[in-house]
Amino acid sequence: MKSVYILLCRTNTIFSGLIHMATGNKYTHAALSLDREMTRLYSFGRQNLYFPMIAGFVPEDIKMGVYRKNGGAPCAVYELRVSDKVYDTIESRINWFIAHKDYYRYNFLGILFYMLDIPFYRRKHYMCSQFVAEVLGSAGALKCPKEQSLMKPVDFEGLKELNLVYCGDLRGCVSSSDQALYPQGKLRTV
Repeated sequence: MKSVYILLCRTNTIFSGLIHMATGNKYTHAALSLDREMTRLYSFGRQNLYFPMIAGFVPEDIKMGVYRKNGGAPCAVYELRVSDKVYDTIESRINWFIAHKDYYRYNFLGILFYMLDIPFYRRKHYMCSQFVAEVLGSAGALKCPKEQSLMKPVDFEGLKELNLVYCGDLRGCVSSSDQALYPQGKLRTV
Protein backbone atom coordinates (compact mmCIF):
# COMPACT_ATOMS: atom_id res chain seq x y z
CA MET A 1 0.00 0.00 0.00
CA LYS A 2 1.05 3.54 -0.77
CA SER A 3 -0.45 6.94 -0.04
CA VAL A 4 -1.31 10.05 -1.96
CA TYR A 5 -2.11 13.33 -0.27
CA ILE A 6 -4.62 16.10 -0.88
CA LEU A 7 -3.68 19.60 0.23
CA LEU A 8 -6.56 22.01 0.81
CA CYS A 9 -5.84 25.67 1.50
CA ARG A 10 -7.02 29.25 1.20
CA THR A 11 -4.40 31.86 0.41
CA ASN A 12 -4.80 35.62 0.72
CA THR A 13 -4.68 36.22 -3.03
CA ILE A 14 -7.43 38.30 -4.61
CA PHE A 15 -8.69 35.32 -6.63
CA SER A 16 -8.86 33.08 -3.55
CA GLY A 17 -10.55 35.87 -1.63
CA LEU A 18 -13.23 36.25 -4.30
CA ILE A 19 -13.95 32.51 -4.27
CA HIS A 20 -14.07 32.53 -0.46
CA MET A 21 -16.38 35.54 -0.44
CA ALA A 22 -18.73 33.94 -2.99
CA THR A 23 -18.81 30.49 -1.39
CA GLY A 24 -17.96 31.06 2.27
CA ASN A 25 -15.86 27.90 2.11
CA LYS A 26 -12.85 27.52 4.39
CA TYR A 27 -10.65 26.23 1.56
CA THR A 28 -10.47 27.52 -2.01
CA HIS A 29 -7.65 25.44 -3.50
CA ALA A 30 -6.89 21.74 -3.81
CA ALA A 31 -3.68 20.05 -4.88
CA LEU A 32 -2.57 16.44 -5.17
CA SER A 33 0.75 15.14 -3.86
CA LEU A 34 2.43 11.83 -4.52
CA ASP A 35 4.48 12.01 -1.33
CA ARG A 36 4.07 13.05 2.29
CA GLU A 37 6.76 15.71 2.00
CA MET A 38 4.83 17.30 -0.85
CA THR A 39 7.87 17.53 -3.09
CA ARG A 40 5.64 16.27 -5.92
CA LEU A 41 2.56 18.49 -5.64
CA TYR A 42 0.26 19.14 -8.62
CA SER A 43 -2.81 21.18 -9.38
CA PHE A 44 -4.42 23.70 -11.70
CA GLY A 45 -3.71 27.26 -10.76
CA ARG A 46 -1.72 30.34 -11.57
CA GLN A 47 1.40 29.87 -13.69
CA ASN A 48 2.53 33.42 -13.00
CA LEU A 49 2.87 34.60 -9.42
CA TYR A 50 1.66 38.12 -10.21
CA PHE A 51 -1.02 37.48 -12.82
CA PRO A 52 -3.66 34.88 -11.91
CA MET A 53 -5.30 34.85 -15.34
CA ILE A 54 -2.30 32.98 -16.76
CA ALA A 55 -3.28 29.63 -15.31
CA GLY A 56 -3.23 25.95 -16.11
CA PHE A 57 -1.61 22.74 -14.97
CA VAL A 58 1.16 23.48 -12.48
CA PRO A 59 3.65 21.47 -10.49
CA GLU A 60 3.51 23.38 -7.20
CA ASP A 61 6.17 23.88 -4.55
CA ILE A 62 4.84 24.28 -1.03
CA LYS A 63 7.94 26.31 -0.12
CA MET A 64 7.79 28.73 -3.06
CA GLY A 65 5.53 31.16 -4.91
CA VAL A 66 2.03 31.76 -3.58
CA TYR A 67 2.49 29.23 -0.79
CA ARG A 68 5.65 30.95 0.45
CA LYS A 69 3.90 34.33 0.50
CA ASN A 70 0.97 32.86 2.45
CA GLY A 71 2.57 31.02 5.36
CA GLY A 72 -0.34 31.82 7.66
CA ALA A 73 -2.99 30.53 5.26
CA PRO A 74 -5.29 27.85 6.64
CA CYS A 75 -4.70 24.39 5.22
CA ALA A 76 -5.50 20.74 5.74
CA VAL A 77 -3.71 17.66 4.43
CA TYR A 78 -5.57 14.42 3.85
CA GLU A 79 -4.02 11.03 3.21
CA LEU A 80 -5.57 8.46 0.87
CA ARG A 81 -4.20 4.91 1.06
CA VAL A 82 -4.14 3.16 -2.32
CA SER A 83 -2.79 -0.06 -3.77
CA ASP A 84 0.53 0.00 -5.61
CA LYS A 85 -1.32 -0.47 -8.90
CA VAL A 86 -3.66 2.48 -8.25
CA TYR A 87 -0.70 4.63 -7.16
CA ASP A 88 1.09 3.80 -10.42
CA THR A 89 -2.05 4.76 -12.37
CA ILE A 90 -2.27 8.10 -10.54
CA GLU A 91 1.42 8.77 -11.15
CA SER A 92 1.04 7.86 -14.84
CA ARG A 93 -1.94 10.21 -15.20
CA ILE A 94 0.00 13.06 -13.59
CA ASN A 95 2.98 12.34 -15.86
CA TRP A 96 0.58 12.71 -18.80
CA PHE A 97 -0.38 16.18 -17.57
CA ILE A 98 3.30 17.07 -17.07
CA ALA A 99 4.18 15.98 -20.61
CA HIS A 100 1.22 17.86 -22.11
CA LYS A 101 0.99 20.82 -19.73
CA ASP A 102 1.05 23.41 -22.53
CA TYR A 103 -2.28 22.11 -23.83
CA TYR A 104 -4.19 22.54 -20.56
CA ARG A 105 -5.76 25.69 -19.11
CA TYR A 106 -7.58 26.69 -15.96
CA ASN A 107 -11.36 26.42 -16.25
CA PHE A 108 -12.35 29.93 -15.10
CA LEU A 109 -15.79 29.54 -16.66
CA GLY A 110 -16.26 26.32 -14.67
CA ILE A 111 -16.19 28.28 -11.41
CA LEU A 112 -19.38 30.08 -12.39
CA PHE A 113 -21.08 26.80 -13.27
CA TYR A 114 -20.07 25.03 -10.07
CA MET A 115 -21.39 27.94 -8.06
CA LEU A 116 -24.69 27.44 -9.90
CA ASP A 117 -24.44 23.68 -9.28
CA ILE A 118 -24.46 22.92 -13.02
CA PRO A 119 -21.99 20.30 -14.30
CA PHE A 120 -19.74 21.87 -16.93
CA TYR A 121 -16.83 20.41 -18.83
CA ARG A 122 -14.45 22.13 -21.22
CA ARG A 123 -11.97 20.05 -23.13
CA LYS A 124 -8.45 20.46 -21.69
CA HIS A 125 -9.69 22.87 -18.99
CA TYR A 126 -9.75 22.06 -15.27
CA MET A 127 -10.26 23.73 -11.94
CA CYS A 128 -8.00 22.61 -9.10
CA SER A 129 -10.55 20.43 -7.30
CA GLN A 130 -11.87 19.04 -10.58
CA PHE A 131 -8.33 17.96 -11.47
CA VAL A 132 -7.84 16.19 -8.12
CA ALA A 133 -11.24 14.49 -8.43
CA GLU A 134 -10.61 13.42 -12.03
CA VAL A 135 -7.15 11.96 -11.38
CA LEU A 136 -8.26 10.05 -8.28
CA GLY A 137 -11.57 9.01 -9.82
CA SER A 138 -10.13 7.79 -13.12
CA ALA A 139 -7.55 5.72 -11.21
CA GLY A 140 -10.28 4.10 -9.11
CA ALA A 141 -8.78 5.57 -5.94
CA LEU A 142 -11.77 7.62 -4.86
CA LYS A 143 -15.46 7.79 -5.67
CA CYS A 144 -16.55 11.40 -5.56
CA PRO A 145 -19.99 12.23 -4.12
CA LYS A 146 -20.82 14.53 -7.05
CA GLU A 147 -19.82 15.26 -10.63
CA GLN A 148 -16.11 16.00 -10.85
CA SER A 149 -16.77 19.44 -12.33
CA LEU A 150 -18.85 20.28 -9.24
CA MET A 151 -16.24 19.20 -6.66
CA LYS A 152 -15.08 22.05 -4.47
CA PRO A 153 -11.98 21.82 -2.29
CA VAL A 154 -14.15 21.56 0.84
CA ASP A 155 -16.00 18.56 -0.62
CA PHE A 156 -12.94 16.42 0.04
CA GLU A 157 -13.14 17.11 3.79
CA GLY A 158 -16.05 14.79 4.48
CA LEU A 159 -14.94 11.78 2.45
CA LYS A 160 -14.58 8.70 4.65
CA GLU A 161 -11.72 7.31 2.53
CA LEU A 162 -9.52 10.25 3.51
CA ASN A 163 -7.62 10.57 6.78
CA LEU A 164 -6.86 14.06 8.09
CA VAL A 165 -3.14 14.14 8.90
CA TYR A 166 -2.65 17.89 9.35
CA CYS A 167 -4.81 20.91 10.04
CA GLY A 168 -3.26 24.30 10.68
CA ASP A 169 -1.46 26.92 8.65
CA LEU A 170 0.89 26.44 5.73
CA ARG A 171 3.83 27.60 7.83
CA GLY A 172 3.34 24.65 10.15
CA CYS A 173 2.83 22.23 7.30
CA VAL A 174 6.49 22.14 6.28
CA SER A 175 9.39 23.18 8.44
CA SER A 176 11.88 25.63 7.00
CA SER A 177 14.72 23.18 7.60
CA ASP A 178 13.21 20.58 5.25
CA GLN A 179 12.64 18.16 8.08
CA ALA A 180 9.49 16.18 8.67
CA LEU A 181 6.23 17.34 7.24
CA TYR A 182 3.72 18.64 9.77
CA PRO A 183 6.17 19.35 12.61
CA GLN A 184 3.72 21.74 14.23
CA GLY A 185 -0.02 22.11 14.23
CA LYS A 186 -2.54 19.41 14.90
CA LEU A 187 -1.44 15.99 13.78
CA ARG A 188 -4.00 13.24 13.61
CA THR A 189 -3.31 9.61 12.83
CA VAL A 190 -5.74 6.73 12.59
